[in-house]
Amino acid sequence: MPFDSLRSLRAGARCSLLDVMQIALPAFLLLFFTYTIADADLWGHLRFGADLLNGHGFTLKDPYSFTSDTPWINHEWLAEVCVAAFYAIGGAIGLNLLKLIVIGAIGAIVWHTGRESDGSRFALVWLTCMIVFASYTRTQVLRPQLFSVLLFTILMVVLRRREENRPGSFLTLPILFCIWTNTHGGWIVGFGTLGVWAATMVLEQRTLGCLRRRTIEVVSSLAATLINPYGIGMWTFLHDTVALDRDISDWTPFLKFPAALIVIELLLPAVAALALWRRRRIPPARHLAIIAILAFGMFRVGRVDAFLQVAIGMLVSPDLIALFHEFETWLRSHHRVTNRAPAHACAAAVLVSYAVIASGTHIRTIRIDGTWIPDADAMHFLKADAAHARVLTWFDWGEYAIWHLSPGGTQVSMDGRRETVYSARVLQEHWAFYKNEKDGASYPETIGAERIWLPKTFAIVPVLKERGWHVAFESDISVVLSPNPSKSIVASQVARGPRVFPGP
Repeated sequence: MPFDSLRSLRAGARCSLLDVMQIALPAFLLLFFTYTIADADLWGHLRFGADLLNGHGFTLKDPYSFTSDTPWINHEWLAEVCVAAFYAIGGAIGLNLLKLIVIGAIGAIVWHTGRESDGSRFALVWLTCMIVFASYTRTQVLRPQLFSVLLFTILMVVLRRREENRPGSFLTLPILFCIWTNTHGGWIVGFGTLGVWAATMVLEQRTLGCLRRRTIEVVSSLAATLINPYGIGMWTFLHDTVALDRDISDWTPFLKFPAALIVIELLLPAVAALALWRRRRIPPARHLAIIAILAFGMFRVGRVDAFLQVAIGMLVSPDLIALFHEFETWLRSHHRVTNRAPAHACAAAVLVSYAVIASGTHIRTIRIDGTWIPDADAMHFLKADAAHARVLTWFDWGEYAIWHLSPGGTQVSMDGRRETVYSARVLQEHWAFYKNEKDGASYPETIGAERIWLPKTFAIVPVLKERGWHVAFESDISVVLSPNPSKSIVASQVARGPRVFPGP
């Protein structure tokens, strides 16, 4: 494993710079991965998962929003149950451990794949760290997409084994897609990858036996996706909601990513291209087809990036292993790199100690941070003032409000589930309200809102005040409006320290 080099840190042991390099990468990633920031949807995932754990069962009628007007197809219920279970066991530590377990499983699969190509410890460390780091864009936060990256990694292993005619159960792919369908909508990417792979395999081999095997694999996998609480309703839901032009930050086209992120995203593909060039090898058509379709998807929808990174890393792993072997050989040709000295062992010990101590601190909490950050002072007020009320909310704060206020019977008007529970009409009406368009100021009366909780800077806020809504609470972040005049509470504007999940 990556930390085998720690054996060199025994009392009086000497350590080379090469050993330090093998220790530094995993230590850095451990430090990096244990720092977690709460996503705006985490509160909702916990609430919905906890409901299922508490025996509430599945319901098509959403109990948390008073403007919900479509059947609630909770397509991520299995991931939410896992998240809620780990939170119930260990709180924030449990959630961070779940994240590390999934990332660790991805790393273990990559490590095992590299070993099959006779990778040295140095090459395996670099291969594993590069793929795990490259896919971290979708595993950094606790969302169901975290599980999709792991399941896609497993799919890559299964397809490679099928190519090599290794013995394996017929049920492997159907079971994988059954689990995936109930965990995250990313199964569509996985199934598309399976379809592309199967089609190219048939075109390459052009035998009746290959056609029969691939057809059975694809059809059985597709049939397995019907094993979910909603049956074919899951297909209908995804057909109606998944589109390349959705206005969601995660669906931003690749070229609109920040420049620094684009550079990071291109690192593994560039190294893979170099590895192929060094070996003068062109991957088989089935691998090129998978990489090409995922690359196209990533350029249209940014969140496909982790799938592409895993596909490149797994499909080109023998070439990457060979490249890292070349790098290792070059390093070993330099005496200063291989020379063992107590100073190197001390440096490695300090590095590992710092990583472990800092990671131990990180893993205890999940930070609440970002431009979307909800107002803690307003939540304290709403808990006391808005029991059983209908609260017109800002989109980003909806699931935060559901977690904190739903036990008191409060319902929100909008949250991050979007098309899962709201029609296009409701979404458009909310956006028109937020932007003060199309007589948006009348919308609260139209939907029967009893409180309005919005960011203070929204242009609609002064218009609502002119219309007769009264300020019940105000801070430097948000404002709570009520239809009835009451004593206004103004939160003191004091320096706030770091906030941790679940808040307020």
